[in-house]
Amino acid sequence: MNRALLAIALLFSGLLAGADIDRAVVAMPAWQVVGAAGWADFSRHADLGNGLFLYPAEAFGAALLGLAAAIGFHLDRDAPGSVKLLLDASVVLAAAGLLLTIEAAPIMLGIRDVTDPAALASAFKGFWFWGNLRAICQVLAFVAQLIALAIWLRREREWDY
Repeated sequence: MNRALLAIALLFSGLLAGADIDRAVVAMPAWQVVGAAGWADFSRHADLGNGLFLYPAEAFGAALLGLAAAIGFHLDRDAPGSVKLLLDASVVLAAAGLLLTIEAAPIMLGIRDVTDPAALASAFKGFWFWGNLRAICQVLAFVAQLIALAIWLRREREWDY
């Protein structure tokens, strides 16, 4: 059960981490060239459209499923301490990602009716900054879960011999 729970948590955190990496490495640098007005127009249709549902579902799903997996492994006497520690770290990192959203989300929500180029440029810079910090936490949470699963699977394989 714990392994399945961790696999589902990994699915959510992996989708989130992939989106974070794409935004940080591909999208935001491109939007910097296109300009803040283009970014805002796109974001009004994407982030403030379907993204209003998808992104929170991924972030909260990853955090809650990661927490459930961590609790499950803590209740398993046979789970290695390294797995428990990695899952604890992933929970803290996922929570930090959610907390950083408290800074990023109002910036995104605030561009809905803004047309002033200076205000949009400031919003773009702020969202990029807070979004990158959030992405670091969420990607590291995914990596911690992935390593935890690898350790657990390796240990299970050793028990089979």
